Amino acid sequence: MKTLHRTLTILCCFAAALFISWKLIHQVNYGYDFWYDNLDIPAHIAKFAPQNRQGKTGFENTGQDQHTELFQAIGHAINNSGEGLRTLRYQPSTEAGTEAGSKILLTDAEATHLEDVANLVDLLVPVGWAATGLLVALVLIALVANIPLPGLGVSIITLIATAIIIALVIIIIGPREIFSGLHEAVFPDENQWFFYYQDSLMTTLMKAPDIFAAISGMWAIVAVVVYLVITLLFRLQPKVRTESHLAR
Repeated sequence: MKTLHRTLTILCCFAAALFISWKLIHQVNYGYDFWYDNLDIPAHIAKFAPQNRQGKTGFENTGQDQHTELFQAIGHAINNSGEGLRTLRYQPSTEAGTEAGSKILLTDAEATHLEDVANLVDLLVPVGWAATGLLVALVLIALVANIPLPGLGVSIITLIATAIIIALVIIIIGPREIFSGLHEAVFPDENQWFFYYQDSLMTTLMKAPDIFAAISGMWAIVAVVVYLVITLLFRLQPKVRTESHLAR
């Protein structure tokens, strides 16, 4: 039972850390302002926005504030069942400085893909809450039944082993193949998920897939920190119980 309890605790720690860290990076717009400069997104937009073949003109005449707001709106939508995706608009400025008419940002195919992403998030969020709730329950059981919780050493070893396995998988299979394979496995076959820059302001705005790799790295780092913090909190439990016992 103790082995099963420890295994479940570690698995729930991982799931809860991924869930909590996703919520945290969402609060900072997934670091878009940082990636905007470091991935040279302005130059990317300047190059590909004028080449758009879907009639989405003038996006190269929009600025960073608008790009950040649009990215934030997309992030908000995928965390809220896709609400508002089809009404997102951008407003280019003319060379003379007067405002041109606003335009719909996403094509139907892009909106459908982002709605698929939102549906996936809708499925995973309850899993995250369940894992977090189960973790709390496991900690309470450990306190009542005097079962030792995983220590920092076990957590670090688990993290290193997991990182090595993930790195080997990426090296052996290849990042692009994994990216494509996951999309093909997760999203409906009839819905488009790959978009050329010339056909998509969405991918141009994001400089996909570069920004996905950057956000994944950011998510992983925050998740590791959250995981270690949770494990460190475990160490406080025996001390609290001992002090409470001595006080009696």
